Amino acid sequence: MDKSIFRKSSDKAVVEEIAFILDQNNIHYEIIDNEKDFDPSFVTNVSKIVYQLLIFEEDFEVANKSISNYFAKEITIPEDYYLLDYSNEELKEILYKKDEWNEFDYEVAKKILKNRGENINDEDLMLLNEKRTLALRNEYEKPREVENYIIIGYIFAVLGCILSLFWGILIFVSYAIAIAVIKLKKQLPNGERVYYFNEKDRKHGKNILYLSLAFTIFWTLLLIIKS
Repeated sequence: MDKSIFRKSSDKAVVEEIAFILDQNNIHYEIIDNEKDFDPSFVTNVSKIVYQLLIFEEDFEVANKSISNYFAKEITIPEDYYLLDYSNEELKEILYKKDEWNEFDYEVAKKILKNRGENINDEDLMLLNEKRTLALRNEYEKPREVENYIIIGYIFAVLGCILSLFWGILIFVSYAIAIAVIKLKKQLPNGERVYYFNEKDRKHGKNILYLSLAFTIFWTLLLIIKS
């Protein structure tokens, strides 16, 4: 069984701390990075170095619980910490979008809300996680960009062969878009991998592929006849 990305960060210490917690709970993990691909004499932006911590999908729930318990015990909020200026609604947004925040800020948000009299229990958090997972599974972050992407696919499916006379690589644009729409996957916070594009848009991807093949043959034959 393949492992899935559990955490990733450009800060090696963050990943190592998570690894320490997993060690304490006998959860098997693997750390990979692209550090070896960077030459420090040429690269000035070290944030491009990414460390990934991988575990088995079946361990995600236990691992998340272990990390939550660890930071809940260790947490001390500095007096000038920036999250103290957040409204309750903003803090609840952090709890909802847990996958976009680090463990410390997530636990800080919970503690601030508790100190403000907001009663958020484990069941509430579980419902938020389920709601977030469902949204990530079925919704696009930028639906307009997806729509434009598919429209471009159709345009190049019809005209790509002709446009490639000016720049050869353009003949492959519609094929690349079609394959991406049909095959591309994303990972949910629970480790599950699902198709990035919904079923309706994957049908568009197949249509773009079929149109690309048909018009490639059509334009090729037409050019042969004309010549």
